[in-house]
Amino acid sequence: MTAPLALRSVTYRYPASRSPAVRDLTLELRRGEVLGVIGSVGAGASTLLLLAGDLAPRVTGGELTGTVERAGRAALLLPTPWTQLSGMAFTVFDEVAFGPANLGWPRERISASVERALTRVDVPHLRERDPTSLSGGELQRVILAGILAMEPDVLLLDEPTAELDPLAARRIWELIRTLAQDGMAVVVATSDLDALCDTADRIAWLEQGAVRALGATREVLVEPALTADTAPGSTSIAAVWRLAGLPEPPPLTVAQALERLR
Repeated sequence: MTAPLALRSVTYRYPASRSPAVRDLTLELRRGEVLGVIGSVGAGASTLLLLAGDLAPRVTGGELTGTVERAGRAALLLPTPWTQLSGMAFTVFDEVAFGPANLGWPRERISASVERALTRVDVPHLRERDPTSLSGGELQRVILAGILAMEPDVLLLDEPTAELDPLAARRIWELIRTLAQDGMAVVVATSDLDALCDTADRIAWLEQGAVRALGATREVLVEPALTADTAPGSTSIAAVWRLAGLPEPPPLTVAQALERLR
């Protein structure tokens, strides 16, 4: 297998659930790519990440058909960072080092990887803080640092900026793009479609657990059906453009809108 992650005809049902959370899901992730996953609540985006991270059904239970193929290490960031604390560390440095230590790395490699990860998420100043004393935004970045410190091949992100202020969120989106450019494969499920315009190479739009559309970001996000009541919507600029009754397809960013208006 050349792709770091591939789902082939995957259908998955949670325990005691009558309906599949995802159905007949087929997609392949490329190295150095950011794949954005969008959809309304319950569309299956978070379940896709659990499957990709080998947590479903191994941890969650349930029934899986089809195949999930992985090459290398995959790591998942949940939208609730406090649930991912190890509970074994009294400093941020030790929290970030927990994963690499469990991989059996030598002390020197662990230390270098931790320092690099803390710097990448802009929290080196927190290294001596107690993780339980951090704000939600600080903790989200610390958990992300712990994931990056393990040097995964596939990075799985579920609403990675949910706890962050706009400036910190922008820095994380820039980091995601940089990680892909460095060769990492990234899957990010988010409702922030504005951020995906400049971050994601492709978009997978899920609807009722199935792929409704899969393609280049600037092709999928101009789909008129995205603005339906049961759809996730489009970017802020696209929404304003359509409300104004301007010609289709809408621009997705301010820069694109200004170019069109000229």
